[in-house]
Amino acid sequence: MKYFRKLQIIILLISLTGLILSCSDNGRTIENQEDLLWGLEEEYIKAHKDADLSKILSMWDENFLGWPSRLENSARKTSGSEYLQKYFSKPMPADTEFQIEKQGIYIENNVAILHYRIFLFQSSTRLTHTWIKRGDDWYILGGMDWNE
Repeated sequence: MKYFRKLQIIILLISLTGLILSCSDNGRTIENQEDLLWGLEEEYIKAHKDADLSKILSMWDENFLGWPSRLENSARKTSGSEYLQKYFSKPMPADTEFQIEKQGIYIENNVAILHYRIFLFQSSTRLTHTWIKRGDDWYILGGMDWNE
């Protein structure tokens, strides 16, 4: 009977240790995903600054739906590319700097929502992006901006 009780205690301790480790790994994984997504937002803004339309479009999901503040209506990926041609066809000056002010991030499974402000040319714009993870890669599924 003592042997059986010791075995139960050992199994319980191993289970608790595994649970604690999995929770701490999950926290690190979410933190890593947050860092990755904020890095992707930086890349995305830089691609706009550089007028790298192919980079921007490669970051959009095939089902992308966005609503830039300059448009009357929302746009899919195909009509969004026309918007990019109109407003982002020329690179900004090399010394142009931007700053991202993180406002919020929420990740659940393969979907993430990010809110932030971008400061550029002495003005600010609010942005919301919804990202979706397909395989190992994240893509912008939807977005909206508002000039303040």
